[in-house]
Amino acid sequence: MKKVFWDYCIGDDPEAKLPIDFVGTPKKFRANYNTEYDHAKCPAWKKWTNNCWVVKQPFDIGLKCDTKEERINTDLDQKSYDQYFHVGPRWLEGEYPEIQLKLNYMFWTKDRDVWIEQIPHPLLSRHGFELIPGTFPISDWHRPLVVGLKIIDTDVNLQLKRGTPLYYFKLYSIKSDTDFMLEQKEAPKQWHKLHKQTNLLRQFAPFKSWDIMKSRVQEGKCPVKWN
Repeated sequence: MKKVFWDYCIGDDPEAKLPIDFVGTPKKFRANYNTEYDHAKCPAWKKWTNNCWVVKQPFDIGLKCDTKEERINTDLDQKSYDQYFHVGPRWLEGEYPEIQLKLNYMFWTKDRDVWIEQIPHPLLSRHGFELIPGTFPISDWHRPLVVGLKIIDTDVNLQLKRGTPLYYFKLYSIKSDTDFMLEQKEAPKQWHKLHKQTNLLRQFAPFKSWDIMKSRVQEGKCPVKWN
């Protein structure tokens, strides 16, 4: 059994948090799942869901992607919009507009060979969005999970109600078959320091952080000793 710690914040301020009893904690995939389904008895399905959790939208939000005006309109005030949304300079370059919700979930561990995978939740597509997935080793790369989205339904009013499933995340090890437990804890200052370094690397040397991470994995040495 490996232990993974987690914390969250909204935007770039690590202390910007809604009360945890309002936001709730990530729930195991199988929590309150209807086990009457035939597939719920399948060993392969159970194995897939063993180390899988769900992250949900923490508050109601309405938005519209106006492709003519090339802007995102929301029911948030400007300060809240700037804190929760990231719209990059190339957000309209692809087939669908691309944005980020800065609902930052931070993960760290004292164990080696721990990876996290962010997986689209199928119900999100009913709300006009498609999640952009990814995976990386939280043992070696210090960055949060954010909510990268393609906006599939443009020029219409969209709603993300509180409790809407945004994505799954799975924890896994490449070199071993193990289970994981989650524990909420305030993210250490050292985690935020390393995250800032990663952001600076992405700013001045785009996509080089992946190369740094791979070299750490190959060396097999933990770069940080968490308290």
